[in-house]
Amino acid sequence: MLRKGDDDVYTLTYPVGKDAQFPLIDIASDMGKYVAAALKNRSAVLRVQFFAAADYYTPARILAESEEVTGKKTRFFQVDSETYNTGQMGQEMLENHLFIESPGQFMGQSLKESHDLPEQAGYLPTTWKAFLEQNKSSL
Repeated sequence: MLRKGDDDVYTLTYPVGKDAQFPLIDIASDMGKYVAAALKNRSAVLRVQFFAAADYYTPARILAESEEVTGKKTRFFQVDSETYNTGQMGQEMLENHLFIESPGQFMGQSLKESHDLPEQAGYLPTTWKAFLEQNKSSL
């Protein structure tokens, strides 16, 4: 969702406020960690709900860490729902992003228990900052 503008500043545009909490996960690197941990500890995961995410990130944190790692300027722009729903995004993307703010992905529940099992198996989730560092050349 970060787009480089004509002024070389990367803008993050969402139809939610600056305090919205996005649970971020590196699907390519981390989904297998949760699956492997569950397979290794089958009895511990029966009837347990997992929230696969490294952490909850606000737009401000996403941008601050992006600037820190890449050295590129960023800004947040909150757009109204009507504008966001035009063009390529569509209604489904709008509803997904509005859901982040209320009631919140995973209903704002703690990610600690979801981290315990993979971490005990030696699998640490990839943070946004680590993802940026690993992919800096493609940004």
